[in-house]
Parts: sequence; structure tokens; C-alpha cells
Amino acid sequence: MKNRIISFYRENKKLILLLVRIIISVSLIVFLVKTQFKDIRSALEIIKSVNKPLLILSLSTHIFGIWITAVRWNTLLGTQKVKLGTTTLTLTVLIGFFFNNFLPTSIGGDVFRTYDAAKKANIPIETSASIIIVERFSGIISASTYAIIALFLGFTAIGNRSFIIPVIIFFIICIIIAFLILNPSILRLNKLINKIKFLKKVKEKLANIYFTFLSFKKFKWVLVRVLIYSFLLQFAVILNYFLAAKSLGINLNLTAFIFIVPVVTIIAMVPISIGGIGIRENTLVFIITAMGVGSEQAAICALLIFLMLIFIGIIGGITYSVRPNYIKHSTTKKLSNSKS
Repeated sequence: MKNRIISFYRENKKLILLLVRIIISVSLIVFLVKTQFKDIRSALEIIKSVNKPLLILSLSTHIFGIWITAVRWNTLLGTQKVKLGTTTLTLTVLIGFFFNNFLPTSIGGDVFRTYDAAKKANIPIETSASIIIVERFSGIISASTYAIIALFLGFTAIGNRSFIIPVIIFFIICIIIAFLILNPSILRLNKLINKIKFLKKVKEKLANIYFTFLSFKKFKWVLVRVLIYSFLLQFAVILNYFLAAKSLGINLNLTAFIFIVPVVTIIAMVPISIGGIGIRENTLVFIITAMGVGSEQAAICALLIFLMLIFIGIIGGITYSVRPNYIKHSTTKKLSNSKS
């Protein structure tokens, strides 16, 4: 019996893990609704009083976010002599939002982007993956930088818990990792890796990714531009949360969200749910209620932001289903033009 269970798990590991993550996400959303909504009538009154122009403005920040992500990605691809164009990459990023709702953590869409870019540009999957990793890592650095800025603006605690030391430690670790990736000879990490059999095998398997990482040493100004794009993208996310909160009459200023959003973003990357669903919403509610916001307002704010992501994901899904026909039509049109 035990062997059958083990065999079944091995054969269906991906499906089982997916189902577990779906259950966790659904359970966390149900938990949020059950614990935060004590009076349905008052919750409905809050929803009715929402400032629609501010809510639409909050939703529109996603448009800028998708575009700046495509620009950032295109900049990194350019270092590998790949020219796909911002428009093509914008559509891929949009489709990535759709896959974010079905794949583990908030980086599920990056898996699709990795394969899509590799296929379109005819580059090794490892090269495409390393570019996405550099892009994502620049986002983590920008998020932790915003968190550091928030500390200087006075946001040093959530409720009675101080977050100064964890944020600073996280920021320092990010900088050290980035430095060591680009300078592996320091501390003789190369020699250490070659001596340890397991690490040597990992290095050989990830050689393409590793050498693509090292190639960015030649493109320091590109990395600076990518960081600037990451700061702009993170600010768009901050505005998304801030405007959604304002539409509900939540009186937290922009500087508060400079602290809140990076913390929520980083915690949502924990790979135990689908697209960070449930983790993101509960974390947001926990933080802003600790800052004095009513539990029902906080929960509605979190759910509105969640619904915006679902809405963008649906558009991404439609784009994914329509795109093959668009590509086929464009190819046919080009062939007919070349013949004439």
C-alpha cells in the first residue's frame, strides 16, 4: 500500500502540488472573508461608496506596469543580440499575468515568458531563463530599496513589531548575492564549487545561465537602466495599492505604501500558493490593520487589488487564445505583400 502511494505521488507529483496550492489559496481567501467581514451590510456600504474614478486610475497603473516590464525585458534581451520588439514582449507579459493565476508563486508567468522568448528568438532556454532571473532580481533589489527608503521615512514597525533589522539584512543579502554572482573569483567561490562534487554538477548543468550572468559585467549601463525601470515598475505597483486604498477612503499616505508594497510583494513570492493568492491579501490586511485601518476596509482593499489581477489575467488569457490567429494573419499578410 505504501509503495502504491509513493508510486502514485511520483507519477502525479506536479498535479498533486498544484491541487495543494489551489487548496491553500482558496483556504486563505475564505479565511480572510470569514475573519474580517463581521457585518455584511457595513461591507456593502463600503463597496457602494467606492470612488470609481480613483479605482479606474488604480487599475490603469497595470497598463504602465505591463509596458515598463516589456521595456525592461527588451533591454536585457538586447545584450544577447535578441530583437523581439516592445509590442511583442508586451503581449507576452500580458499573457504572463494569465499564467500567474495558475502557476505557483507570483513568478509563474515568468516560466511562460522564458519559454515564449526562447521559442520566438531561437535562443537556448537557459539564456532566456537567466535574463528573466536578472530581471526579477532587479525587481527584488528595487523593492528592498523602497523598503529601506520607508525606514528613513519613519515606517519602522508593524504594530508592535520592529522591521528595521529584517529589512536591512534582506537588502544587504541582495546586494552581496548580486556582487558575488558578477564577481565569483572573490572569496574563491569558483575553486570551492569545483571541489564539491554536488555543486560542480549543478554548475555544469547551469553553465549557460551562469555565463549569461557573467556577460552582464560588460553591460553595466544596461544594468543601471534595468534598475531604473524596476524602480518605475515598483512605483506603479505602489500607486496601484495607494489609489485602491484611497478609493475606499483609507487615510494612509503614499509614504506608507512605499513600506507596505515591497513587504507584501516579497512575502507573496513564498511558493506555497497559486500566484501568491491568499498570502498577498492576508499580508496586506495584517499590515494596514496594524496601521489603524478598519478590518473590513482593509479586506475589501485587498480583494479589490486581487480582482484587478484576475481581470488583467483574464485579458491575458484572451490574448493567449487570440494571438496564434493574429500571428497567422500577420504571416499570411507579409507573404502576400512579398509576392506582390
